[in-house]
Amino acid sequence: MSSQESGQLRKSFVSRLPVKITVWYAAFGLLWIIFSDRIADVLFRRDPDLLLQVSSAKGILFVAITSLLLFVLLRRHVAVVDAKEQKLRQSEERYRLVVEHAPDAIAIHDGVQFTYANTEAVKLFGADSLESIIGHNVLDFVPEDSRASVTERIRQNIVHNLPAQLREQRYLRLDGGIIEVEVAAVPFLFDGSPGALVFLRDVGPRKAAERKLRESETKYRLLADNAHDLISVFNAELHLTYVSPSVRRLLGFSVEEALSRSIDVSLTPESAARVRQDLHRINESGPIDRNFLHTTELEMYCKDGSTVWVESMTRGLFDTVGQFRGYISVSRDISERRKAEQELLLSRQFNLLILEAIPDPVFVKDSSHRFVLVNDALCAMLGLPANAIIGKCDADLVPREEAAVFVERDNIVLETGQADLFEECLTDAQGRVRTLVTRKGLFIDPRGNRFIVGVIRDISDDKVKELQLRDSLLEKEVLLKEVHHRVKNNLQIISSLLFLQKDAIADPHIQDIFEESRNRIASMALIHEELYRSGDLARVDLKEYLERLAPKVVQSLRGYKSIGFSLHLAQCRVSVDKAIPFGLIVNELLTNAVKHGLAGRDAGNIRVNMAFEDAMIQAVVEDDGSGLPEGFHPDAVKTLGMQLVVQLTRQLRGSLTFGSSPQGSFFRLSFPADDKAG
Repeated sequence: MSSQESGQLRKSFVSRLPVKITVWYAAFGLLWIIFSDRIADVLFRRDPDLLLQVSSAKGILFVAITSLLLFVLLRRHVAVVDAKEQKLRQSEERYRLVVEHAPDAIAIHDGVQFTYANTEAVKLFGADSLESIIGHNVLDFVPEDSRASVTERIRQNIVHNLPAQLREQRYLRLDGGIIEVEVAAVPFLFDGSPGALVFLRDVGPRKAAERKLRESETKYRLLADNAHDLISVFNAELHLTYVSPSVRRLLGFSVEEALSRSIDVSLTPESAARVRQDLHRINESGPIDRNFLHTTELEMYCKDGSTVWVESMTRGLFDTVGQFRGYISVSRDISERRKAEQELLLSRQFNLLILEAIPDPVFVKDSSHRFVLVNDALCAMLGLPANAIIGKCDADLVPREEAAVFVERDNIVLETGQADLFEECLTDAQGRVRTLVTRKGLFIDPRGNRFIVGVIRDISDDKVKELQLRDSLLEKEVLLKEVHHRVKNNLQIISSLLFLQKDAIADPHIQDIFEESRNRIASMALIHEELYRSGDLARVDLKEYLERLAPKVVQSLRGYKSIGFSLHLAQCRVSVDKAIPFGLIVNELLTNAVKHGLAGRDAGNIRVNMAFEDAMIQAVVEDDGSGLPEGFHPDAVKTLGMQLVVQLTRQLRGSLTFGSSPQGSFFRLSFPADDKAG
């Protein structure tokens, strides 16, 4: 209660005091006069002196009694007034405490300026003390655009004595800042003058929170309305209360159509039953946890009757006090993913069928050298089922020495990433040592895990057959060498017989014929000797062959002539079928050069060149003699030697060119080497 009210109460008590005393005094005086005069007159009528004395005493007694009565009345009045003033002070203190410590701002103004403000009002307006508020014009705290409406509300309070209803209003702080408040005012007499008691509550934080909430709601509503995924909100009874517009893109329904559909018609029977079963199990386990998240794959109906698979993540929906209100679900179309998973599953099944159909053992190890995949062929080789191999290391399955070799080769693949091909030994379950050729490669999955993929070829039987074949081949090589050796010996015997026969003939022309025949036989014998001496029984090195053949031919035919001889030969190997005709051709060309090219001369030079280019063998025999006769052509010459050259050139599928120059004559033979020449 204010000091104004207590003063008014005190005045009311004091103003009634004279009336009471006057009434009591008049009543007592009248009664005293009436009754005391009658009693005195009755008792002392005969004695006037005594009556006079009694009258004086009566007056004194009246004064004494009235004084006593007045004292009692005043004392009682003072006690009552003191008690009421004490109650009034206590009430005033209580109301002051309530006002001063009220959570809302309370102020009093006289229509123009503030005359009172509590502590909260001082803080609300940003003042340092009460004195900073008292005496300030009310409109100084009102923004310019709101002063007209505030002035009208003040007029309603002051002039029309009407309360101003609660409303939101912006006010100015002393530092110029804007505050948002809820304000109400009631008419109030202040020192007998009209005023207004104003109640203000700071709603700035609440308004900011509301704006932030609206912004958040707008943002999340915008996000939900434009989300690619389907967002659905269900109440506790699984009735749909919200669905995002993406339902049209995913299912073909409008939002209104989707909201009218129940879960039983939106999902296939199997999916609807699964949802209800899952949620029933969650509810049975107790109160739903605020953090619970349930993910499942569901099949939903589209508007055209088709279905689409979605992955749905469901959470509980709770209000601000933590009360469960329903569910919110976010669903993503996974039809393509399921199709890809199905295709991947079929692909894996197909690959497993291929893997099992491979007759060679196949395995996959992880980076710790543990088996993660094996086929039936490997199980058969180790004599163990797949479940006894998966997860094991090599050391668990084979002797430690062999396992160490396997691990060493695995590490090469893991470290370099390069494929490895290596021949290994393995002791199988029966104790038999197998020879294996293992090819290993590195596979890295999308998560970066490294695996070793290996394919094994058991070559144990091939090794035995190879050894047998090598032994057989060695026997045949020895036999073939013996054949070549014997052929060479037989040809040399024939050559010796011709030499002996030549010595018994006196005709030089016939002796030359025998010598040429001996040279031809020697050239063929030399082929067999080369094959016998060489490690290759099928091919002849023409360089070594000509280095031995050419000097022998020239030496046997030159007689007393001084013939210079030079060889320029490339390395070249050909088959026996090509070496024998080639040797005979060179033999005839050398014989022709000595007998005809250098005829009538005591000295001369012969050059033999051989090159290997573009899979063709080029051989040239030159001399520095008188040259070829005019009109010479090998086909026209009827001698046996030149006819052999022509025929053997055709046998080699080659070509023969020839010519003369001031330096002598030449013959050039060109023929293809076989595929393995080099």
